[in-house]
Amino acid sequence: MYSVRSANSEDCEAIMSLVMELAVHVKCEHEVKIKADTLRRDGFGKNSLFHCLVAEVNNDMVGYLLYYFTYSPWVGKKAFMEDFYVKPEHRNKGIGTELLKSAVKVFLDTYCNSMEWAVRWWNKVAVDFYKQKGAINLTETEQFHILRLTEESMQNLLTK
Repeated sequence: MYSVRSANSEDCEAIMSLVMELAVHVKCEHEVKIKADTLRRDGFGKNSLFHCLVAEVNNDMVGYLLYYFTYSPWVGKKAFMEDFYVKPEHRNKGIGTELLKSAVKVFLDTYCNSMEWAVRWWNKVAVDFYKQKGAINLTETEQFHILRLTEESMQNLLTK
C-alpha cells in the first residue's frame, strides 16, 4: 500500500536522499551541488520556485516528482518536470504511474497546456515508460536541442 501527497518542508532531508539516489543512478552524483536546506529555502518559502509530490510506503518516502511552472507565448502555461524518481525496489507496483497521474491532475487543474521534461539519451527504460504514457519525444518529432549556460558560462558571457 502506498500514498502520494504534496511535500512539505519537513520532507527535505528525505527528498535530498532520493535526489542523490537518482543522481547516482544517472551517473551524475558529482553534479549535485545543493543540500536539504537549499530545497527548504527554494521550495517552501514565500516565493516557492518548485513544487514536489512524494510517494510513501508505510511512512517511508520511496519516490518523488519535482516540478515547476513555465510559460510559452505560443501555448500559455506549461509544467516542467525536473525530477522523477522511485526507488528500484518499489518500481513496477504502480507508484511511479500514480505520482505521474497526481502531477498531471495538478497541471490540468491549474490550466497547463502541456508538460515537458528531459531524459538522458541512454535511459531507454524511462523513455519507454513515458512513451507508454503517451509522451512525444520532441527530439524525434521536432528536432529540438536543449541548451544550457552554466554559472561559469554566464559569468564569461557578461565579460565579453
